[in-house]
Amino acid sequence: MNSTRRTPRDRDRAVARLRSLTIGTTVVSLAAVGAFGAVAASSYSSSIETVTAAVSTTDTSTTTTTDTTTLQATPAPTAASQSTAQATTGSS
Repeated sequence: MNSTRRTPRDRDRAVARLRSLTIGTTVVSLAAVGAFGAVAASSYSSSIETVTAAVSTTDTSTTTTTDTTTLQATPAPTAASQSTAQATTGSS
């Protein structure tokens, strides 16, 4: 046990210090979430990207052919119907 007793003034300072640390941590946490959100939003492209691939072939009649391919995002997975789980033990 501590041999020195804490005064009410010491306790008040400790509570104030703890409160300021808690508020500071909250502000920094919110700023970090906002920064991560901004980075995620700027790096995510929700539009469909079109990629054009040009293929040129040359023969005696000098014919040029161009093919265009469009890429689309994979649809988000959907929730499967719920089924019951069954647990078994290793004994027979």
